[in-house]
Amino acid sequence: MPVTRRQFIKRGAGMVTVGIVIPKFWLSAARGEQIDFTPRRKLVVIQLAGGNDGFNTVVPYTDARYHSLRPTLAFRDAELKTNNGTSTIISNEFGLHPAMGEIKALYDEGRVAIVLGVGYPNPNLSHFLSMDIWHTADPNGVGSRGWLGKYADLALIGQPSLTAASIGSLDLPKSFGAERFVVPNIINFSLYNFIADPNYPGDYNNQTNTFNFAAGRTLSTGSFIGAINNTAFESVRGAQQVQKSISNYKSSIAYPANNPLAAGLQMVAQLMTTVPEASLLYVQMGGFDSHSDQIGDRQADRGNKGVGDHATLLKWFSEAIKLFHDDLTEHGLADDVLMMQWSEFGRRPDENASFGTDHGTAAPIFVLGNPVRSGLYGAQPSLAATELDPAGNVKFNVDFREVYATILDRWLGADSKAVLGAQYPNVGFLG
Repeated sequence: MPVTRRQFIKRGAGMVTVGIVIPKFWLSAARGEQIDFTPRRKLVVIQLAGGNDGFNTVVPYTDARYHSLRPTLAFRDAELKTNNGTSTIISNEFGLHPAMGEIKALYDEGRVAIVLGVGYPNPNLSHFLSMDIWHTADPNGVGSRGWLGKYADLALIGQPSLTAASIGSLDLPKSFGAERFVVPNIINFSLYNFIADPNYPGDYNNQTNTFNFAAGRTLSTGSFIGAINNTAFESVRGAQQVQKSISNYKSSIAYPANNPLAAGLQMVAQLMTTVPEASLLYVQMGGFDSHSDQIGDRQADRGNKGVGDHATLLKWFSEAIKLFHDDLTEHGLADDVLMMQWSEFGRRPDENASFGTDHGTAAPIFVLGNPVRSGLYGAQPSLAATELDPAGNVKFNVDFREVYATILDRWLGADSKAVLGAQYPNVGFLG
């Protein structure tokens, strides 16, 4: 049972057991618009920022055009194997990058869906505008509301606990832009708390109590100062709930310290396993803007496709997904969590002179977890010269909003048309 503001203040900062992070003055106005919220169905969105090279992630190793366009970067079938010799080939046409052995194993277990050729009409090759387009689900990238924020406004508002959060990044992703729902951006758990004056470390309780008494004043809910007051109060209370909850997290999974995505997904696991309502989480990892040195070490091993920036990033991605999945399995949550990966665009199919690739258009995306129907969906874009645009880019086959719609309709139980503004077909990777 949520405590009242009076009870919270009376008990003091260290004694709160239940809390919310949503301003109450928004709750009453929104309750009438709620849709069903199923906290057992959780979604983790993973953004690979910079424009991931889809052609060297899901490798069309039997396509002669792929090899002619990429005489240095292309993987031959014999090269599609991990360091221990395990093949990463998934079909007669495609294999995964050799650094993705963990995801290949999950694919073989039936836990990975790959949607080929995902993009949108009239692609924009700017990082910022392309990300805005994906965040807002608007082909023009306009507006401040994101697709997850629109869903949160309909489904999550009014829930008496932390239900959504961005994890590990400096800025809140625009996907979470909402009108009424407040999504916290948790860089790390140590900072997601009331920070008292470090000059008086023994005075923490007095400082938090003073803050809570000040924030506990009764002010008009329609006033600006009232809004700020309530938001601050609820945010502190929610943060303290999270601090208390995550202290109960225990896991045998060893997340490596040098993998930034694994660090973010470990935080997601901490929340999901200790805050049952935590259902919509977002993590991101940058570095995918591979204009140069996509393969090989810069000095000693240039040209070696098995090492280099792209291999390192995909290894981090693959490793982090497997560890997170194992953590969820250990906690009995693997059937409840769906993961979706995206990047703002793919890379051009032809390589450049710097062992890299330039901004492109369509690319594959991964949807992962026990709930998926494993396999390949969509269609690989043609690399034929007659099918490329004047800049040498491929045509998309699946609108990214079809992926969003499938997740909204088939997993989150939402009306995708209400969120996306139009009806899009189901891609098929969920039952």
